[in-house]
Amino acid sequence: MKFKILILFFFLLSGSVVSYAQDSYKLDTGFLNQDSGNYFKEISKVDPAKSAILSAVLPGLGQAYNGQVFKVPFIYGGFMIFAHLIRNNNEIYHSFRNSYIAELDDRPDTENRFEMVLPGRFSESSLKQYEDRFHRNRDYLALIATAFYLINVADAYISGHLREFEINESFSAKITPSIQFSPERTPIGGFTLKVSLR
Repeated sequence: MKFKILILFFFLLSGSVVSYAQDSYKLDTGFLNQDSGNYFKEISKVDPAKSAILSAVLPGLGQAYNGQVFKVPFIYGGFMIFAHLIRNNNEIYHSFRNSYIAELDDRPDTENRFEMVLPGRFSESSLKQYEDRFHRNRDYLALIATAFYLINVADAYISGHLREFEINESFSAKITPSIQFSPERTPIGGFTLKVSLR
């Protein structure tokens, strides 16, 4: 019985389908066949992930890959400054550490070099304070240098993405210096941002 109802239902549905014969009109495809060139303009061939990897392997290489070669001297200058500061703080830390150890032991072959230069100025507690200060400074500078390295990689990645954006010439912004007056009529220097849409 279920089979008969299913067949009846199928015939009722197929009988209600309307079909038409093929139309004799031809579609005008003249416009569709015209190839007007590349519809999708390729904006940038820069791969942001590749620029980040290049910058991670050799700092500054990702920026050069992005076409921002002017950033490379700033990156290497920053790394040179951090290397100098870390090395300088490390040397001073070890000097104070060795002098502090020399003050604590009673051996005649070790001597406090700061006591020889400035006698009576550096006690055990002051040597320990200076040792801790330069040790902390060295460690903080190493952390900041690591953050500088990560910012370098992030800058290469973000710059790679920003190269994909198209700059519209109908939008312009101009920053100019200006003088505004306060309610008391005193001049206040500042900047004016003028945005124009054409």
